[in-house]
Amino acid sequence: MNSYFKKTIRLTALASFPAFLLTIAIPPHSAGASNFAGCASSLLNSGISEDDASAACADALEPTTLSACVRKIQGQTLVTSQDALSACYRVRRPQELASCVVKIDTNLASEEMANLALDNCRRSLLPKRFADCVVGLNNTISEVSGTEAIETCISAEDFPRELFPTN
Repeated sequence: MNSYFKKTIRLTALASFPAFLLTIAIPPHSAGASNFAGCASSLLNSGISEDDASAACADALEPTTLSACVRKIQGQTLVTSQDALSACYRVRRPQELASCVVKIDTNLASEEMANLALDNCRRSLLPKRFADCVVGLNNTISEVSGTEAIETCISAEDFPRELFPTN
């Protein structure tokens, strides 16, 4: 009887353990309701339409990061909030994008430069490095205009010399 009792307990334990795992509460992924509300509120205050704000925040993996990117670009450059939203929505690193655009715009201030910076910072794989390249070339080499610095730095990322030697 003792052997029968032990087998029964083992079988019961094996059957009930998976059921126990189903009762463990799994916390939801990072963003709570306040993150989405904050995102929507921030985008609305930046001049984004309700439809665009709700779609962007609902689809964003990190809604507060998205809205912070739009707010920084729109607040510190001449880029429109709609253009900023479009760019921030399409990148993996929205905070780096915003910093890149603001750095280039601050150093090479013009409306044309802000939109060019936005597009190229979005295209760059390393926005911080790209901004450093543009500002460094433009400040150091007097013959290089802001547009030329942007074109030179973005094309340098296409074919790194270490991977594609010229010899």
